Amino acid sequence: MTLPTKRHLDFSLFVTITLLWAIAARSQTPSDAVRRLPNGLGLGEVPGNPQLLNTLPTVIAVSPNGRYLALLNNGYGSYSSELKQSIAVFTISTGTLADYPDDRLGKQAAQTYFHGLAFSSDGTRLYASVGSTTDPLGETPGHTGNSIFVYDFADGKVAPREVLRVPPPDRRNRQVAAKLRQVTFPAGLSVVRGDAGDRLLVACNVSDEALWMEATGKVLKRFDLSRYDRVPAAYPIGTAATRDGRIGYVSLWNASRVAELDLVQGTIRRWIPLLPPSARTAPGSHPSALLLSPDERYLFITLTSRDRVALYDRRLGRVVRWLTTKLPGQKFGGSDPDSIAYSEKTHRLYVTNSASDSVAVFDLSGSQPATAGSTTQAPAGFIPTEWYPTAVATAADQLFVAAGKGTGSGPNSSPLPDEPPRKKTYPYIPSMTRGSLARTPESDFEPEALSKFTEHVLESNRARGNGGPIPFATGKNPIRHVIYIIKENRTYDQVLGDLGVGNSDPSIVLYGEDITPNQHELARQFGVLDNFFVSGDVSGGGHQWSTAATSTDYTEKTWPVAYRGKERTYDYEGVVFNRYPLADEHPDVAEPATGYLWTNFARHGITYRHYGEFVSTEWCTTQEDWVSPKQGTPHPRTAPCERKTIRPGEPLPTNVGTPHGSASPYPWAIPLPGRNIPTKPELRGHFDPLFPDFETSYPDQLRADEFLNEFNGFVEARKAGHESMPQFILLRLPNDHTGGVKKGLPTPSACVADNDLAVGRVADAVSHSPYWEDTAIFILEDDAQDGPDHVDGHRSIAFVISKYSPRKLQDGSVSPFVDNTFYTTLNMLRTIEGLLSTPPMNNNDARAAFMSALFAGAGDQPAFNANFQNLKNGLIYKISPSDAPEQSLLDFSHPDSADAAVLNRVLWRDRKGDIPMPPPANNRFPQ
Repeated sequence: MTLPTKRHLDFSLFVTITLLWAIAARSQTPSDAVRRLPNGLGLGEVPGNPQLLNTLPTVIAVSPNGRYLALLNNGYGSYSSELKQSIAVFTISTGTLADYPDDRLGKQAAQTYFHGLAFSSDGTRLYASVGSTTDPLGETPGHTGNSIFVYDFADGKVAPREVLRVPPPDRRNRQVAAKLRQVTFPAGLSVVRGDAGDRLLVACNVSDEALWMEATGKVLKRFDLSRYDRVPAAYPIGTAATRDGRIGYVSLWNASRVAELDLVQGTIRRWIPLLPPSARTAPGSHPSALLLSPDERYLFITLTSRDRVALYDRRLGRVVRWLTTKLPGQKFGGSDPDSIAYSEKTHRLYVTNSASDSVAVFDLSGSQPATAGSTTQAPAGFIPTEWYPTAVATAADQLFVAAGKGTGSGPNSSPLPDEPPRKKTYPYIPSMTRGSLARTPESDFEPEALSKFTEHVLESNRARGNGGPIPFATGKNPIRHVIYIIKENRTYDQVLGDLGVGNSDPSIVLYGEDITPNQHELARQFGVLDNFFVSGDVSGGGHQWSTAATSTDYTEKTWPVAYRGKERTYDYEGVVFNRYPLADEHPDVAEPATGYLWTNFARHGITYRHYGEFVSTEWCTTQEDWVSPKQGTPHPRTAPCERKTIRPGEPLPTNVGTPHGSASPYPWAIPLPGRNIPTKPELRGHFDPLFPDFETSYPDQLRADEFLNEFNGFVEARKAGHESMPQFILLRLPNDHTGGVKKGLPTPSACVADNDLAVGRVADAVSHSPYWEDTAIFILEDDAQDGPDHVDGHRSIAFVISKYSPRKLQDGSVSPFVDNTFYTTLNMLRTIEGLLSTPPMNNNDARAAFMSALFAGAGDQPAFNANFQNLKNGLIYKISPSDAPEQSLLDFSHPDSADAAVLNRVLWRDRKGDIPMPPPANNRFPQ
C-alpha cells in the first residue's frame, strides 16, 4: 500500500472544494436561486441528478448488453483528471460513475480524442477516435498519430489494448495544404459485426474521406468525400451503418449533405442534400449526428445550423419529414440540435439542443412518416438540462443526457496546490468547466410531467424586458452611431478590483489604477458594471459570441482541442486551417448560420465599418508561401514589403505617430502589416485597409492613431454639413492580451497600459466632438480566460459610455453609478441592435434584455479627458530585460495561441513577484 503524498492530499483538497462548489450550485432550485450562466440562460432545477464528468463529453456509447454507458470526454481536461482526456463508464444497475484518464492524452499531447466512441459487437472492447496534426504518423516515440485506440472492457473497467493506425490518403490531384497531407483526423465511427470479426466505418474529419476497415486495422475501402476544390473543406463528422454491413452513411459537417456509401462495392451510392445554402460561401446546415431507426428504414439526421432533424426514408430515397427543434414561439434561429437517441419502448426521439439547454422530445408512435409526405413536426415537449447538452442515449428504460459545460466555471481566485511561490497560478476556465451526466426514467416524461418540464425550459429561454425601445430620460432615442470596442481576455478583479466600489477583491488585482487609469475613470464617470459576464470561454468562441451572439458546434467542439495542444488550428475568425474559406469559395465551417452583427446591419441598411475584427492581417515579418486553390501555384502570403519592421528611431508610417511619420519612440522593432484581407463578404469595402488585427508588439497607440485619422475626417465632414460617419463601428484594441515576458519586447504592464491609453484616447476624441450628442461607445473583453476573479472566471470588465449615462449625485458631488444587474455579452449586443433599430440575430440575443439603466441619465455627461500618465512616465515603452523561463512555450501568432496556464503564471509573477495568490474569498462554497 502506498501512502498519499502531500501533493496528492493538496490536489484532493482542491478537487473536493471544487466538488463542494459544484454540488452547492446543483442544489439550487427555482424556489431558492437560479444560477445565471454566461449564455444568458438560468440554470434551475434539472432532472436526473447530474453527476460530474471530465470536460466536454461528446459521445455516449451503450454497451451491447445494455448494462453500461461509455462517455468520451474530449475537452481540455479537468483538474480531477490531471488535465488528461478520459473515457467515463456509468454502471446502470448501481448508478456509479468511474473515470479512466488516458496517460497518452495529457495536456500538450501530440494527439487527442475526437468525437468517436463505440463498443465492439460483443462488448469486450471500446474503440475511440484519435486525431493528430502535429505528428500525424506517430513518428515520435510516445506519439500515436491518427489512429483508433482500442481498449479492453470488462465489468465496467477500461484498459488500453492496442492502437490501430489510420493511414493517410494518396491525394496527388487535390489541393491539400502540405502540413495536412498526412492528416486524417478520425471522428465519428460505427461498428458492424462481420463473419470474420468487427469492421469499422470511420469519418476522417481533415482528409475529407471515410474509411471502411477491419478491427485489425486493415483498410478495406476508402471513400473520397471531398466536395470542394481543396481539402479539408467538407469535414466528415458522423457515421451510421446498417447491421449487415452493406450500407454506410457519413455526415459532411460543412457540405450540407450526407454521403450514402456502398460498403461492399466501395462506391458512393448517392449524395443526400440537406437544406444547402443559396450562396456558395454561405454557412451550411451542418449535418452532424446520424441514427438509423430500429427497423433501419429511416435515417435521422440532425441539422445543427437549421434547428431541424431530417427524417430520411431509405426506401424512397428522400426526406419525408422535418422535425423542428425550436421552442414554442421561438421566432429566431438558435436551438442547435447536435445529438439524437431513439427509444423503442416509447417510440420517442430525443434530441439535445445545445443552444437552449434542453432536450426536444418527439412522439413518433403515430402514422408512418412515409405516408405523411414532407411535413414538419413540432416536439411533444422539452426537458431542461445543464449547460450545453452534447450527447443523449436511452437504455434500461431510462434517458441519459450529457452536458458539455455542466454548471459553469465558478470563482477561480484559489491558487492551485503544490506549486512553488513564483509559479503560483489559478484554475483555468476550460479545466474548471466540467461536463455532467443526468439519468431519468422515461416514465418521468409522461405528458403532464413533460408539460411542466417544458415550462421550465421556456422560462429559462424567455425574453426579458426588451419588447420596446430603450427608455431615455431625455425622451426619444438620440443615439445614431455606435462604436463597439473589443479587447482581450481580462477579468473584472484583475483590472477593477481596486476601484473601491462594487463587488471586488483588491488582493488579486494585476493591472490596477496605476496601469489602467483611463478604464478606472471611465467606470467612475459612466457606470460600474460589476456583474457583467462574457459569454465566450476563450477567444476562439469569444469573438463569435462578441459579434454573432452565438458560437457554432464546430467552434465548441474544436477549440478545446486547439487550446490544450496544437492538434487543431485557430479557426474562428474567418480563417480555417490557415486558409480563407471566402477566397477558396466554400462555406466557413465555423460561421454561425444566423450571421454576425454586420450581416444583420447589411440586411437592414445600417452603415458599418471595421477596424481589425474579422479582417486578417498578413504581416511582413511572416512571409510564407501558400498554394492558390485555383492555379495550384505558390504565391507570397503577403504583399511585397519594402521593409518588415520599424526599428527604434526609424520613421513611422505616414498615417501614425505624433506627429505622423515621426521617428519611432518604441525601443523594439515594430512589425509592419503587409495587407489586410476581409474574411467575410459583407466586410468587403467596409474595413480600414491600414488597420491591423491581432499582434501585441504592434502598439495600440498606432491603432488608435489610424482610427482617429478616419474619425477626424468624419468630424470635419459633419462640421461641413455632410454625414460620413458609419452608424456602426467595430474597433479592435487587443493589446491587453499582452505578449508575455519576451526579451526586448513590451512588458505585460506596458501592453495593458498601452491598451488603456488607446481606449481613453478614443473616448476623449468622441466625447469632445459633435458626435457626443448621438454616439454610444460599448467596450468589452471577448473573453476573460487570462485572469482570476473571486466571483466567476467569466466575470469581466465592460463599459457603456455616452452623454446619457447616469450620474449619481451624493452630498453635492458625483459618485460612481454602480449597476449590479446580471449582464452578459448578449445584453450588450441586444442593446446595440436596439439603439440602431435592428432585430436580433438569433434566439440568444432575442431573449436578452436591453441595458436600459445605462441610458437613464439626463444627457449631461461631460466629455471624458484621457489620462496620459503612462505615456509621460514611459510605462508604455517599457521592455522586458529577459525572457521568462516559460516564454519559449508561448505562441502569440493568434489570440490565445499561447498556453494560457503558462501565460497566466508569467503575468502573475511579472506583477506580483514571489507573492503567492490569496485564498478564495467568495460565498459559493466553504473554504
